Amino acid sequence: MRKFLLKVFFFFLILTCLDFVLGNTIDYLYKNAHGGVVKRDNLISDSIVTDVLLCGSSRCSHHYNPQIIEDSLGVTCYNIGEDGNGIILAYGRLLMIKERQLPKIIIYDFSPGFDLLVGNNKKYLSLLNCHYHRSGIKEIFHSIDKTERYKMMSKLYQYNSQFVDIVKDFVNQEKQPNYNGFRPLIGKMNHMKIKSQMVNDTIMVDSLKLKYLNQFIKIARKECKILFVISPIWYGMDTQTRQPIIDICKNNGIDLIDYSNSHDYVHNDEWFIDGTHLNSKGADKFTRELIADIKRYL
Repeated sequence: MRKFLLKVFFFFLILTCLDFVLGNTIDYLYKNAHGGVVKRDNLISDSIVTDVLLCGSSRCSHHYNPQIIEDSLGVTCYNIGEDGNGIILAYGRLLMIKERQLPKIIIYDFSPGFDLLVGNNKKYLSLLNCHYHRSGIKEIFHSIDKTERYKMMSKLYQYNSQFVDIVKDFVNQEKQPNYNGFRPLIGKMNHMKIKSQMVNDTIMVDSLKLKYLNQFIKIARKECKILFVISPIWYGMDTQTRQPIIDICKNNGIDLIDYSNSHDYVHNDEWFIDGTHLNSKGADKFTRELIADIKRYL
């Protein structure tokens, strides 16, 4: 029994040492990434200070061209929209940006599925893993999954969902064009990516997403002007789906700019690459049109 216990002890000791060494190695690769999604995440969490901050899901990252906003308004602008994410990641990133300086204007592109409706919230934690020990971030994890406090004791676990990207972006020496976080989609409409739209009889609001949406608004409106935008969508959007954000904006005295059913965009293949995302031409057109609205609301 004594030999067995010694073997178990040394086994866990070796695992702990490996976790420490490999975890710190990956941490170094992450902090010194040369490009890609990891370099962008580093900039967002540790560096950017901007006048205008663009937030939201992939419909933010692909629809808003910061260069056009900068040239038109004479301000600095950065796009922190992230594919497959929404308010949970946006709130976490706002907490980190707040440590430096809040922007003058926040433009939040609202996407119901990622920002308000019931879903698997755990998937939104992957890009926050490596920031777990930053102020306010661990509370997000614990509200979604209480077991994360134990998993995060492992250094390797903090990076497990990003390992491939971290290595790839560390060895990537190519200098990529600086679009201030903007990721334009080049190409024409692909009708193979069009899905049949189903109208739900009931809209199931996720209480946790709603909580972080309200906290995001509370932090932002103290020092910033905040605008919510529903950017163009090829399908259009029914009133029932839009109603929750309409109510939230009304209750908080926030302006909502709604392009979801604009006749210039709905079912207009020229501006889209799929059913939910504008192509680069559509993004530039939309951003220019939004400038006039921004000026009016400000």
